[in-house]
Amino acid sequence: MGDYNIKKNVALLVIDMQNAYLPGNEWECNKILKVVKNIEEKIKEFPLNQIFFTKYIASENPKGVWKEYNNVYSEINSNENLNDYIKEIKKYITKNNSFIKSEYSSLSNLKLKNKLNEYEIIYVTGVVAECCVLSTIFDLIDMGKKIIYCKEAIAGQKEEKEKAVIEVLKALSPLHIIFK
Repeated sequence: MGDYNIKKNVALLVIDMQNAYLPGNEWECNKILKVVKNIEEKIKEFPLNQIFFTKYIASENPKGVWKEYNNVYSEINSNENLNDYIKEIKKYITKNNSFIKSEYSSLSNLKLKNKLNEYEIIYVTGVVAECCVLSTIFDLIDMGKKIIYCKEAIAGQKEEKEKAVIEVLKALSPLHIIFK
């Protein structure tokens, strides 16, 4: 598998870079501040129209276990500041590149799924490695996409969880996933 240049068939996906994951918050992610800087560097490599951002916002009509999830985390879910994008990321957000999701996978947003379907290769960054990132990657693979897993631009809640995700995904490399 070769090294991919940023071309028309390549997109950057930035998953859930919200204030809820910053240090001191209940959903704090390991190395989040370093990841923000690395995502900003990655953003500079792409044309803005090839970059897509997601934000988790609890559904008003959750189904199944999401009802319980949203109840357990209602204090976080109702906090506008925690739900907002991290300030360093916010400056790149437009109405055309930001997508709301209410499940782990970014592809639960059908508009985003349709946009990403236009691309062959997806660079994946963001949080949380062990749930939203992982779920999104599996859905992208099922769509037939090649994944570039940007290790230094992805954070999990704990380093050992990040490592476990990488170990799981190594079974899909290099056919489906390339690690950078």
